[in-house]
Amino acid sequence: MSTFFLDFVFSALILLALVSVYEFATTNVKFSSNTIEIWVSGVAIGLISVAILSNPINLYKGIFVDARWVLLSCCAVFLNWRIVVIGGIICASYRYYQGGAGGVPGVYTVIISILVGFFWRYVLAKYEIAFKWYLQYIFAITVELAILGLLYVVLPGGKGPIVVSNIAMPLLVLFPVVSTILSLLLQQHRKEGIAGFS
Repeated sequence: MSTFFLDFVFSALILLALVSVYEFATTNVKFSSNTIEIWVSGVAIGLISVAILSNPINLYKGIFVDARWVLLSCCAVFLNWRIVVIGGIICASYRYYQGGAGGVPGVYTVIISILVGFFWRYVLAKYEIAFKWYLQYIFAITVELAILGLLYVVLPGGKGPIVVSNIAMPLLVLFPVVSTILSLLLQQHRKEGIAGFS
């Protein structure tokens, strides 16, 4: 069980390391236009998700989990929606290309994580709520619960309940902490005017 948990830690560290590189690059590179910045940023987010998908936590043949939804849900809150859509399309396409029993459900996790992020973004903007760290943690919990609920229902062969029981602990203990850290990084990134908030 400890080795299994360490696999989640490794996936989380890959995510944070790659996002740190992304933030450093986009902060220090001057783009000639906002459109170019959006496309470069979107492709970068997509490539980060591909890297995460390429180092998954295998559960059953063709069924694996990783930190992709942590990345995409946080991006949906903080980054320009076009960046999120571009990155999401790349992520979903690659997961579908990987195939296996979890191929289509994996695409659903991309969609759900982005939709949850957009929903929180809408609520925060509409009611002018400051996105404090404790709200970021609650946001992260809602993302993980949505993913667990999705996997419980859509995984084929009756594997949903088994998979959820195996991954619920690390998803609800580790990933919300990682998501909160990532949210704080992206929040600072947004304050610096990178990729906008519109």
